[in-house]
Amino acid sequence: MALQDLLNLSQSRKKVGLSEERVRAIIPVARDYVAYWREYPDMFIDFLQDGGNPEVKKELKFYFYQRVFLRAAMRYKYVYMVFPRAYSKSFLSIMVLMCRCVLYPGAKLFVTSGGKEQAAGIVKEKVQEICTLVPAFRREIDWGRGKTLEGKDYCKYVFKNGSYFDNIAARESSRGKRRHGGLIEECVGVDGTILSEVIIPTTNVSRRCLDGTVHPEETLNKSQIYVTTAGWKNTFPYDKLITLLVRMVTEPEKAIIMGGTWRIPVLVKLLDANFIKDLKNDGTFNEASFAREYESRWSGTVEDAFFNGEFFDRNRKLQKPEYEHSGRSAANAYYILSVDVGRKGCDSVVCVFKVTPQAQGPAIKSLVNIYTFADEHFEDQAIRIKKLYYKYKARTIVIDGNGLGIGLVDYMIKSQEDENGDFYPDFGVENDDEGYYKKYRTANTEFDAMYILKANAPINTECHANAQTQLQAGKVKFLIDERGAKEKLLATKMGQNMKPEERAEYLKPFTLTSILKEEMMNLREENEGVNIILKQANRGIRKDKFSAFEYGLYYIKQEEDKKKKKKKFNAADWAFFN
Repeated sequence: MALQDLLNLSQSRKKVGLSEERVRAIIPVARDYVAYWREYPDMFIDFLQDGGNPEVKKELKFYFYQRVFLRAAMRYKYVYMVFPRAYSKSFLSIMVLMCRCVLYPGAKLFVTSGGKEQAAGIVKEKVQEICTLVPAFRREIDWGRGKTLEGKDYCKYVFKNGSYFDNIAARESSRGKRRHGGLIEECVGVDGTILSEVIIPTTNVSRRCLDGTVHPEETLNKSQIYVTTAGWKNTFPYDKLITLLVRMVTEPEKAIIMGGTWRIPVLVKLLDANFIKDLKNDGTFNEASFAREYESRWSGTVEDAFFNGEFFDRNRKLQKPEYEHSGRSAANAYYILSVDVGRKGCDSVVCVFKVTPQAQGPAIKSLVNIYTFADEHFEDQAIRIKKLYYKYKARTIVIDGNGLGIGLVDYMIKSQEDENGDFYPDFGVENDDEGYYKKYRTANTEFDAMYILKANAPINTECHANAQTQLQAGKVKFLIDERGAKEKLLATKMGQNMKPEERAEYLKPFTLTSILKEEMMNLREENEGVNIILKQANRGIRKDKFSAFEYGLYYIKQEEDKKKKKKKFNAADWAFFN
């Protein structure tokens, strides 16, 4: 009796007993079906819905590209998919895991992402969606107590044939786990070191067939599926992409890479073309970010960039920007503003750092906000910067005193009134060693409110080296990616009720932080003697945000060095006295 015969009998509702003899009789046919479905998972899902009867209405109908996705992911041991949003890549990836669990008894698979809670949320949402569309999958899962689990930050789906998949955290605590293969969801947001040293080594065991043997060529064993939007060059995900590209050429039977742009989901009506148009017209539109997220183009034009993008991403931990002095800050925390000055055709940039000194080692520098002023008169810029100074109760304002910067300083040392009649006093200069600005002091002077940095080759070298060291040491914290920020915002009632322009304004600091990263990834090192010269590989990408950023870090370092010297002096003086 063939499998189809059994299905036909089932549809006719005629009672037929299943004996061991009958089951054994259909094993060769079932084996052929399973072998076929492992290669054509889309046909397997079609079969689960209609039983081979084309007259039966299917809830889930695949587009051509989705069938290609499913087949590629099932057939290869190493899979790397780079697709934009609205491509249904997460839905299809979880479906692949479910197919593998059904078609490979005893399979142990994992899902990992940037955060354990994030991965659990994605998995739960997609599993429920798939089970609703294809109820046969729901019947394959053991929903009994102590089996399948669905928690806030962990979920596990156990199948009746002994297979399961769960989400594991991309952190050290996952070391020592054992799985046959897994899915790395949005790998651009996962720490590369953790992926290579903790997550991937979990796949060092092979599935045993029901007879206890291991099939040496089984695709499932040690399989890795990477599904992501594009990210940055000079990072682990990009390096892994290149590695698998080479492998696809040398071992075409084991590895495959696929990619696509927003045009495909627009073509099949999964994405509205007007949505793309609105994105480009949005106030927070960032061309490089759009290229990554919707065109699958990796950012970064420099293979030998001075800064490492992974270190930057690793430190993107700040969930919200700060718009004023925080009362929740540590007692010894303070704020500084650092300014790169622009005028006509070039933005002025203000970086806001919150500095939190540590008992041991350098302070933590949190870049809590970035502001830009476009084509504004120096007097207007001076008023805006002074307002920020008082809002953050800043310790000082670091200003680039070369070139255009002198023009801004000339207005900063004078008092102003804004359009509302509010008075802002003249600001004094902390490092006015020659006394040039003393003659401008008045009874209202805000003393030592500015630190003028006049960079030269040696100072620039120190700035560059310090910025790199602080980044690598994890002493600088940045705002999270604007995409993640937008998702978090839209998950709240406040975000849902925001007007588009309000949402754009809220997301601006996150977007500017990503542009800062883009600027840093575009810098290549050149040397002139002992001096480090950073030059733009792509002249179309500015470096004004980077300049403001590293000026602030330089000032903080000077302050820390002063404290170290003072401590040493006091200790020595005390010892001598005794």
